[in-house]
Amino acid sequence: MITLASIMTVPYVDGGRDLSGLDCWGLVRLVRHHHHGLPLLESFGRVSPDDKAGMTDGYQAVVSDFVETAPVDGAIACHFLGDVLWHVGVVVNECGLKVLHTGRKQGRPCLSRLAEFERMALTTRYYIEHDSFSLLSQQAGSQQA
Repeated sequence: MITLASIMTVPYVDGGRDLSGLDCWGLVRLVRHHHHGLPLLESFGRVSPDDKAGMTDGYQAVVSDFVETAPVDGAIACHFLGDVLWHVGVVVNECGLKVLHTGRKQGRPCLSRLAEFERMALTTRYYIEHDSFSLLSQQAGSQQA
């Protein structure tokens, strides 16, 4: 079973999509799928993290199924420079909402408070699928009951 704790130990690897190594998109995919119980998003494994135009094209390919939201558990946190996607993370509720993300500099996943993550870019937007927002709300309600 893949847990958030096990994902936190995975090293950063360009194009990584599994527990042997993850890049920022690989981390988002696994956390949302295994920690939040959401459908596994497209891999975009052919897109290098250095190819910001390719990352932006991938973002454009899936964003039509998403809504922009305030930070909520399971949302994808996106850094933009102008209209170019620069970096992604995922919002998790670990003693409050934080963004889990990874990169070359960190070497492994790290948790950042929302304000810390937002200070890393000029623009940060949060997105979640139309259907996932309802699913996560139902899960939260059943966990509180």
